[in-house]
Formats: sequence, structure tokens, C-alpha cells
Amino acid sequence: MLRAIGLTLLSAFLLILAFPKPQLWPLAWVALVPFLLAIDSRRFCSAGFLGLLFGFLFFFLNIGWLIYVTVPGAIVLSLYLAFYPALFALGVVYFKYLPLIPRVFILSALWAVLEFLRANLFTGFGWLTLGHSQYQNLLLIQIADIVGVYGISFLMMAVNILTFEIIRFVIAREHGDRSNLDEIASQRTLAMTQLKNIYITSAIITTLLVVSLAYGVWAFTQSKFSSTVQVGVIQPNIAQAIKWDERYMPAIMKQNLRLTDQVAQTKLDVILWPETALPGVVGEEPGYLEQIQLKALDLKTPIVMGAIDIQNDHYYNSAFLIGSEGKIKGRYKKIHLVPFGEFLPLRPVLGWLNKYIGLEDFTSGTEYTLFPAGVLEHKFGVLICFEDTINDLWRNFVNSGAGFLMNMTNDAWFMDTKEPFLHLQTAVLECVMNKRSLVRAANTGVSGFIDPLGRIMNLAEDKNGKKTFVEAVSSASIPVNDRITFYTKYADVFTSLCFLCILGAVFIPRRAYV
Repeated sequence: MLRAIGLTLLSAFLLILAFPKPQLWPLAWVALVPFLLAIDSRRFCSAGFLGLLFGFLFFFLNIGWLIYVTVPGAIVLSLYLAFYPALFALGVVYFKYLPLIPRVFILSALWAVLEFLRANLFTGFGWLTLGHSQYQNLLLIQIADIVGVYGISFLMMAVNILTFEIIRFVIAREHGDRSNLDEIASQRTLAMTQLKNIYITSAIITTLLVVSLAYGVWAFTQSKFSSTVQVGVIQPNIAQAIKWDERYMPAIMKQNLRLTDQVAQTKLDVILWPETALPGVVGEEPGYLEQIQLKALDLKTPIVMGAIDIQNDHYYNSAFLIGSEGKIKGRYKKIHLVPFGEFLPLRPVLGWLNKYIGLEDFTSGTEYTLFPAGVLEHKFGVLICFEDTINDLWRNFVNSGAGFLMNMTNDAWFMDTKEPFLHLQTAVLECVMNKRSLVRAANTGVSGFIDPLGRIMNLAEDKNGKKTFVEAVSSASIPVNDRITFYTKYADVFTSLCFLCILGAVFIPRRAYV
């Protein structure tokens, strides 16, 4: 068991290295091999335990930045997320009776389905999928506009499982019983069958990889966008400790306006501010809103800014579009709220205890508001905070007519950790799946631009190249697209097919494979 634990820990560390930072993404194609060797020939209980161990270590070391908000929350969330690798480990044990070829693809499908469930159950946490690790592998990830990020995870898991099967085959040949002639003959027959199946599986996976890369090449050759928009972003780098301190609010507003002047030295169509960049609450601090309106009027440039808004005693995390004439032209209310940060999920069952809880819930919006084309040539949507990591939000905005999207966020809560870069890589895959550009303004970074092919452009940085927890501005000309991808139109069809294949493998009698 100690050997199995060691292999499990090795897998977790290898996969951690595949994500930011240091982002050694090729490791993700083989990182799970030691874990598969660890659970090989295990029973359900020990395999499940190893899955929990792998999952907790991988997730906790990747989302440990949550401790800056809540230590118990970071531990509990990591434990919950660890159940998904544990379920996969149980699946490896359950499907061990399958022949090699279907086993490789059924287990790959199982991993993809579990990632999908993790992203959607209980408000969802879709970060840190295998597919997200490939956000710099631009040719491969273009296939995501058909199969989604889980299709990429499927392919990567298939490579991991195939590598494991090859290693297991080699080990079995080296340790076979060579003292009995009949046993030797039987082993040779079995080995020839296994080797044949390995060749067939390798050919199938190689074909899928080649097709995926060829599709990526084709996607780049077809990447001709007729329109562009000139956008600027500001990154004010306001520390979370002072962000809501009334003593600092005038200085914060002055800094935002100064950075806006700085980025506006280039002719722009629109300028984006981060989430809740306006100090205070719009309905309670009209003076700050007026300053932004005057700045938009003075620059003759629209400004999209984040602010807390109050209407009918309800608080909303909102985005406002201030037109070049200084008037409010649109307002979006955040739809997907962060549990325990913007609302308390358990409030309905707490009853009288609610009056002793200081947390004031935000109210979620209900409309996929597009800011009007009358301000710019093209309509666009705004995603607030982690909304740029939610598949359904992207699809609904794009299907509603968004030619590009903006994301305003404030990752200052999590200090100078890997969190902003994990956030960024997730957004890259969303851009590719929906073939839309994304403009990002983050209070402390990472701010910049992502085009429809997932290319990251013009990140805001200081003179030393540091991208987070620095004051900076940036601007770029981003492509606007009106094509609807297969994924945008039909969502996770591939994952649904994976689920059906798993059901088939479960309910087809085992004797059918004997």
C-alpha cells in the first residue's frame, strides 16, 4: 500500500506542475499514469481511498489561495472535489472486466463526465480540468468548439490510460512464469492478443490526435474576422484591505480616472474598468457615478465599469455602460453569484439564526443583457467575476447576439498567488469554444485580451513584466465574430454521448465481453 500511496502522490504533483505555475502542460498527458498504476488490481475501498488522496492533494494545492478568504472553506471544497477522482478510481475497478479497447474509451468517457458534473452540480466548480491545462496548446484546443473542454480531457485521459496499459503489458511480460511450457504458450497467446489491442488502440488515439491538430490548423487558416474593436483596460491594483474603506474612496476614484486618461491616449472605442471599481454603492454615492459620466463625456469614449447597485432594497453586483455623451446606456446584473461570498446558500433553512448573520445577500440578475450596438458597432455582453468560467453563461450571451465579451473581476481576495492565472486559462478555453474575443479588466490582474482562437494579447504589466498586483493599463484591437460554433449551439453533446456509452457499458451483461 505504501508503494501505491507513493505513486498516487507522484501523480498529484505531476499534474499540479502541468497547471500555472509553472505550467508544464505536456506533463498532463502522462501525469495520471502513476495513479493508474497505484489503483491497478485494487479493490473498491483501497482504490476509492487512493482517489480521495489524489484528489484532495491536487485540488488543495491548486486552490489553496482560498485560505485567504476561508480556511475551512478551502479544506471542505477540496474534500468535496476529491470525490470525483475517487469515483473515477471506483470506475477503474468496476470496468476492469472490459477488453482493452472499450476499457480505454469508457474510462476516458467517465473522466470527462465526472469533470462535467463537477462543473455543474451544487453551483459548480469547473476549473482545473485536464483540458484547461492545454490552454497554450493552441492547435489542439481548437477542437473545443465542437467537443468542448471535456472532449480535450477525454483525449488526454485516453493517452494516459494507453500509456499505463503499455507499461503494464511490459511489466507483465518481464515477470511472467517461464518455468512451465504450457504456461509459456498460454502467456504468448495472451500477449499477442494484448499487443494487437494496444496497436489498435494506439492507432485510434493517434488518428484522433492527428484529426484534432489538423482541425486546429484549419481553424487558424479560416480565422478571418471582418471587424475589430479598439478596447482599453485599466488595472488599478487596489488592495482588498482598503477597497471598502471610506477614507480611501476619493483616492481610489482619482486613481481610476487617472488610469483612464492614461489608456485613452490611444484612440479607443470603449474602456473597461474592473469589477466594483466604483467606490461605494451607486444608489448611495451618486457623486462618484457623476465623475465617471463626466470623464466619458470629456474623452468622448464609452466606459464600462463595475459597481454595486441598489434597487428596491436589493443589492446587485452590476456592470454599467456609460456612453460617450455621459449617460447610462445599459446595465447588467450578475446572474451567477458566488456562494458564501455573495449569498448564503443555507439561508432558507437557518430560520431565526439569519438575524445574527452579518452577511447581506446579493440578488442575482435574470437577463442576459447585451449592451446596445448604438454605442458601439457591435453588441457585447459583460461577465462579472468568475462568470467568464461558466459555459452556459457564455453560450447564452453568444446565442443572444454578442460579437465579443468583457470580463470584469477582482481577484485581490486571493493575494499574489496562482489564482489569477488559473482564472485566465479557464477563460481561454471559453473563448475557443465559442469563438469570441474576451476583454479582461482585473483589479489586481491578470488584465488583457484573448482572441477567438485563444491567443492571449497585450496583458497589462509593469516595466519588469509583472502582471499581477501592479498598476497598469493596456489596449488592443480585438476581432469581432458573428459565427455560432457547434458547441455554442448544441452545448455538451459530446459529454452526453460519453454518458450514454458509460450506461451501455454498465447495463450490457458482463458475459457479452467474455
